[in-house]
Amino acid sequence: AMTVTTLEDMVLAALKSVTVGPDGPDIVTSGLIYDVVATGAAVRVLLDPEKIPDGDADSLADFLAPMIQSLRGVERVVIKPRPKSVAEASSPNIARFVLGVHSGKGGVGKSTLAANLAVALGLQGLKVGVLDADVYGPSMPTLFGVSGRAEEVDGKIEPKMAHGVKLMSLGFLLPPEKALAWRGGLIDQGLPLLLSEVAWGDLDVLVIDLPPGTSDVHLALAKHAHLSAVLTVTTPGKIALIDVKRGLEMFADLAVPCLGIVENMAGIACGSCGHVIPLFGEGGARALSEETGLSHLASIPFVPDLSLTGDAGVPYVIAAPESSSSRAINALALQIAKRIPLEVAA
Repeated sequence: AMTVTTLEDMVLAALKSVTVGPDGPDIVTSGLIYDVVATGAAVRVLLDPEKIPDGDADSLADFLAPMIQSLRGVERVVIKPRPKSVAEASSPNIARFVLGVHSGKGGVGKSTLAANLAVALGLQGLKVGVLDADVYGPSMPTLFGVSGRAEEVDGKIEPKMAHGVKLMSLGFLLPPEKALAWRGGLIDQGLPLLLSEVAWGDLDVLVIDLPPGTSDVHLALAKHAHLSAVLTVTTPGKIALIDVKRGLEMFADLAVPCLGIVENMAGIACGSCGHVIPLFGEGGARALSEETGLSHLASIPFVPDLSLTGDAGVPYVIAAPESSSSRAINALALQIAKRIPLEVAA
């Protein structure tokens, strides 16, 4: 299987063969190439428009695309200028990095993982927001122990603060029985509102808890939220490969790279000694990784008592920082933090 890094390295090596002007540095060294993200067979290249000599990003993209397309293992290429700054981006770009957390089907602990990952990113000193976009069952209010209506200040909806992160959920705007009926047309109008009408402030990363499967919600978010990347959450054992693949194809079509696979509830960890018993079989994520070319980023064990902390509204990375689950989530957060561009130049 092709690992994510080798494809990125191949693309970077190819790009290094292009120089700025006859005697100039190559376009990678000169900073003209802002970022390269390869996901499976989809490659996304972000250009820094300010470094392009005549400012013509389109003709440069036309020149580079066939070159990258011809590399082995590349099926899709997207080349575009990076957003100039949070303020100037075409639509409110809330964060420097917008990470969707997705699963092929429900019941894999995706929301719990998203909540703990967000808090873990916050513990690393990043400014983090969480958007609960799982419209069919918003669970972030419970996981973060926050309820009640969102306040409005100066015409903007104020996100709730909990455990160091800013939090927004449909659950704060609609009574629970209404949230379930929030379908169809409202997805198109309502989700953009959660992005643009909320006073997020200046975020480093926005974690979006996406609904499982494939739906209009994903299309609406890809359009309005400028997803930087997604994480795919699975459980061990015979993973419904087809569900995961359907999701990956959808994100590839939307030109959203997938950072990799996170295996959740990877065995049960003994509360006293930490030994992990593989309850649902093993190797599912590895097989999936080989089949899709995505990296298997983390396996998060299931620690029985920890699910209680979630019900009590305290994410386990805070309630039980020494647990094997928390250590695995913190390590994953560190990997993701490395992917976040250090700053968006104004």
